[in-house]
Order: sequence, then structure tokens, then C-alpha cells
Amino acid sequence: MKKTLLTFLLISNSVIAQTTYLYGAQGQNLGTVQRSGNAQYFYGPQGQNLGTAQQSGNTTYVYGAQGQNLGTVMSPTAPLVMPSYVPIPTSMTPIYDSIFGR
Repeated sequence: MKKTLLTFLLISNSVIAQTTYLYGAQGQNLGTVQRSGNAQYFYGPQGQNLGTAQQSGNTTYVYGAQGQNLGTVMSPTAPLVMPSYVPIPTSMTPIYDSIFGR
């Protein structure tokens, strides 16, 4: 009697990677990008590993196929805009007169 081992793989929707297919200007296959959480995995047209990118806050860390650090990319932060004071173009004479009893 032959025994068969069955394995079931349960994957939740939050774990499934999103795949983006990349094509060139003439329609040639450039590869794929798979996104899972805050990580992106890059693969070439034959499925070879081209590298990864990990995002943390406003910084993305880029690594090569062998895991070597290729660099970082920082997203620009929103500029701090301070409101400027614009005086009301009315005369202060009535207020001055009321304070000093003129």
C-alpha cells in the first residue's frame, strides 16, 4: 500500500505579492516587479534576480542581486510654509482716538 502525503498551503490576502510586468518602448519584456509589504523584488526577463528595494519612512534602500547596498533614495519632505503677516489696510486712527480720549 502506497502512502501519499498531501500538503496544503494557506495564504492570506495580505501576504500575496503584487506583480507588475515591465515592457519596453517596442513591447519587449523587461522583467517584473513584485511588491510585498514595504519590499520590492526586481526580476529580469528570464526570471533572474536583479535586486530589491526596502522602504522605511521616507527612505528607500536599494540592494543588488547579491544583496550589496546600491544606495538610498530619500523622498522629499513637504516644505514648511509659515504664514506671513499682512496688516489690515485700515486706519488705526479711530482706535488711537478711542484709547487716548480724543
